[in-house]
Amino acid sequence: MAETNKMSMAQQKIYIAEQIWLHYYNDYLFGKGIITEQERNKLKFKIDSRKPSAYC
Repeated sequence: MAETNKMSMAQQKIYIAEQIWLHYYNDYLFGKGIITEQERNKLKFKIDSRKPSAYC
């Protein structure tokens, strides 16, 4: 999350909103049994370690 220090407040809000939605969908897929716990954990790590999108 060190990347957020270089972003404007608007960019930080977009980045955080993206993180929230990605975690929501990841948890939703796991809750519905579409992905395994191992896949959920792998995706969680990828979501947490991703860089900001082109919008930021």
